[in-house]
Amino acid sequence: MPLVTRLSRATLALGVAWLLGVPAPAQSPADLPSGREVVRRFVEAIGGADAVRRPRSQHAVGTFDVPGPGISGEIEAFSAAPNLMFQRLVVPGLGRVESGFDGVVGWLDDPTTGPMLLDGMALEQMKTDAHFYAALHGDEIHQSIETVERTTFEGSPAYKVRLITRSGDEQFEYFSVDSGLLVGSVVTRVLPMGRVPTTTVLTDYRAFGDLLLPTRWRQRAMGAEQVVTITRVEFDTVDISVFALPPRIRALVK
Repeated sequence: MPLVTRLSRATLALGVAWLLGVPAPAQSPADLPSGREVVRRFVEAIGGADAVRRPRSQHAVGTFDVPGPGISGEIEAFSAAPNLMFQRLVVPGLGRVESGFDGVVGWLDDPTTGPMLLDGMALEQMKTDAHFYAALHGDEIHQSIETVERTTFEGSPAYKVRLITRSGDEQFEYFSVDSGLLVGSVVTRVLPMGRVPTTTVLTDYRAFGDLLLPTRWRQRAMGAEQVVTITRVEFDTVDISVFALPPRIRALVK
C-alpha cells in the first residue's frame, strides 16, 4: 500500500517538511500496545493484509499547493511491486521535478539542481520508500518497531511508534488511538541541501477499491508548507516502462 508510506517522502525529496507533534507525559511500555500490535491494527483499519498485497501497481493523481509563495500544480505518482517508483511534480510556468527508483538506481531531476543520482543514506531512504508493500511494515524493511508513548498529534490522541530500518535510519510514525489509522510521520530526510527534519500529516481517508487511503497530506520543511490533495487512485494499470531511467539520468549511470 505505497501511497500511505511513500508519496509524502517523494514530495519531501523535493524539499518540503517541518518537525511537528506535541508530546504527552511518558508512559511505561507495559501500559502501551506493542509496535507490532499498533501496525497490525493499522493494516486492518485500511482493509487488511490481503487487500494490501492484492494490487501489483498503483497510479495516483492529485494537486499540490504551497500557500506562502502561491505556487500550485499537479502531482502524479506511479509505483509497482516489488520496489519501483516514479513521481512528477508539474508547476505551470516553472517546470517539473521528477524522481524515481528502478530497483537499483535512485535519482532526482530538479530544474534548480539538474539531474542527479542518489547515494548513501539518501539512496537507502528511497529504497525504503519504494517498497510497494511498505504499509505492512515487514521485517525486510524494519529491524525494530517500538511504541514509544501515547501522545497528542495534531490535537488528537495517538501512539508514537519508533521504527529503525534495515539501513539504520530512525523514523517515527503516529497512529490514531481511536481509529488505528496512520495520521502522520516524523523523519529526517537526507536531501541535496542536507538533513531536513520532516513532518507529514495525513487526513481525509477515502476508499479506493478495497483499501482506505489518505487523500490530504500536509507537509512543512524549512519554514515552507505544502498541501497535497489526491483526487484519483488506480490499481494495476501501470505500464512498467514508466520506471525506465530517463535519458538525462541514464547518462549519469556508470
